[in-house]
Amino acid sequence: MLREKIEIEIIEDFYSEALDNKRKIRIYLPPSYSTQKNKYYPVLYSHDGQNVFHGAESYSGESWNLHQTADFFIKENLLEEIIIVAVDNMKDERLSEYAHQDGFFKGKKVKARGFQYEKFLVQELMPFIAQNYRIKKGRENTALIGSSMGGLVTFNIGLRRRDLFSKLAVMSPSFWWGRTSPLKKINSYEYQNLDSKIWLDTGEAEGKFMSFSENLISRLRDLKNNYNLDLIYYQVPEAIHSETAWAARVYCPLLYFYGDIGEITKIELAGAEKIALSSSKIRINPILTFDSKFKMSALEGKFKSYKPEVLEINQNGILIPQKIGNAKIEFKAYGHQASKKIKIRKK
Repeated sequence: MLREKIEIEIIEDFYSEALDNKRKIRIYLPPSYSTQKNKYYPVLYSHDGQNVFHGAESYSGESWNLHQTADFFIKENLLEEIIIVAVDNMKDERLSEYAHQDGFFKGKKVKARGFQYEKFLVQELMPFIAQNYRIKKGRENTALIGSSMGGLVTFNIGLRRRDLFSKLAVMSPSFWWGRTSPLKKINSYEYQNLDSKIWLDTGEAEGKFMSFSENLISRLRDLKNNYNLDLIYYQVPEAIHSETAWAARVYCPLLYFYGDIGEITKIELAGAEKIALSSSKIRINPILTFDSKFKMSALEGKFKSYKPEVLEINQNGILIPQKIGNAKIEFKAYGHQASKKIKIRKK
């Protein structure tokens, strides 16, 4: 049962010397905070604070309802109690502050101020939170979460300052931003011996500019399998680029960071059941569901086609039609398997 009133403190005008502006900071306090005065808590910092708890000040009028999700899972003893610090964006300055490299938006150049925003977060806000709230200190107790441009800045700050953050929830990141490709952005950091948890997701209905290419999926598989990186990727079927979509799955990174994802119950192969002979780059997405309702796409496992003369499939899940007909593909991972029938048509 949810609390009748979830405690969220608001700092109206937090001044940043690094950015020379003021913004609202919203702080979710867990159920026991007001009663257990000697208890300390991990802290999760979130960008786009207007969108995190309530939709009234959100650009879209929607929110993640993150306070309600956290409270529910905490009450069900599925999640460790945490403090959530939601940092408002500065509206017209949002793109600039969330970018570590210059870019263009609607034909206008945007000067990156991501390094200054990082300085604000690390040198101004975080010390204030540590001084005024009962947080557990150390990188192992400190996390970042964000979506869209907030996902991009989470990725950059989290991997630049791995001494401060051990958990990164990178949701629908705007890897299209700036002068480098999404793959180059991934490859711009060193992952050897990286002791961090990384949640990375994107919605299948977010459009081509947000989609992950085969090369990017292949690189994620490489990082997961060859670098022993604690990385989870979720390609979300039918999900669009919106607060509502992020709200529907934000419990997954929370469970990954602060709870128990449980055991795998099934694998589903999401993707087309009918494709044209001329189709290319159509991907089958193997989704694992756990008994906690946690979901993720499998970056490990093996694909197989029972009729490769009709339809081939590579280990990134890309379908390669050979001729008109019917074929069956199979995927195995973690002791589970799933299959799917696919029809190849002329058009």
